[in-house]
Amino acid sequence: MNRIGVAAAALTAVLYGSAYVAVAIALDAFTPVGVAVWRGIVGALVLGALVLGALVVAPDRERPRRPSSAAAIRLGVIGLLGGGVFVLAMIAAVDLAGATVTAVVAGLYAVSAALLAIPLLGERPAARTAAALVAALVGTVLLSDVWSGGQTPAGVAMALVAAVAFGLFLVLSRRWASTYGLSGPVVGVVSLAVSAVASIAVAAVAGDDIGMSEPSLPALVAVGWLALGPGAAATVLAVAAMRRLRAEQAAPLLLLNPPTAAILAFVLLGERLDALQLVGAVLTFTAIAVATVGLPTRTAFRRNSRRGSAPPPRS
Repeated sequence: MNRIGVAAAALTAVLYGSAYVAVAIALDAFTPVGVAVWRGIVGALVLGALVLGALVVAPDRERPRRPSSAAAIRLGVIGLLGGGVFVLAMIAAVDLAGATVTAVVAGLYAVSAALLAIPLLGERPAARTAAALVAALVGTVLLSDVWSGGQTPAGVAMALVAAVAFGLFLVLSRRWASTYGLSGPVVGVVSLAVSAVASIAVAAVAGDDIGMSEPSLPALVAVGWLALGPGAAATVLAVAAMRRLRAEQAAPLLLLNPPTAAILAFVLLGERLDALQLVGAVLTFTAIAVATVGLPTRTAFRRNSRRGSAPPPRS
């Protein structure tokens, strides 16, 4: 298995796992829409400055060409899914259902990506991977403690919207990134910018105050982390992972998201895991190990693809 892809997928999941706890902290001083607005603005400005700086110092022959209209349209679709839809739905879910439940339900984007890869990429998971995904799903359900009654149906529904949106973001990134020359940093800038614009539009329509309700250093730090970690860095890493891994390889690693959120919620928010939730965490980690250890390398997949057993992503 491609080591860079594995590391990128795992870091993506860990960063997104931290997002749910950061959102919970930020909501102490910001509205949900306010969190989305400042996450998008700060993240887009920082990552955009880095991209422009890299273009300035790069030799002319290494500078990317202006994207075609087809590439621009696909970039917009990816940005809308990974930026506006996912971010707004995820933040609303945290506000309604809490960080841990949202992390588990929205974290099903890994399963969503594996399923969507079948019709969109022609990639079918191996039997072992499919079984491991089911086991990891059971583990995440145990970890979430969904039967405690603390979550709301609306919150769970918004988390499901986030899961499907980000699953599509991952699959379409794999399908279009290489074909249309969409780099991770560019996708990241567009996703953050789209999330900012969409959030500002929602705030304008709803008359939402995007400023701080009261001074709070933890809330400011949380918003800054959301912009730079789960916002800028995670989006770049997600694209890098999906360019190097098949969906069945990336999906189990992306399920590191809920355990990360649960651990950070315990450390930072004082949310404690009971015995059943600990069993769920262990089951999830075990399933990830079973699904990823010993899978064929990227080279092997390419070789098999030439033989007709694994078609490459379609454009």
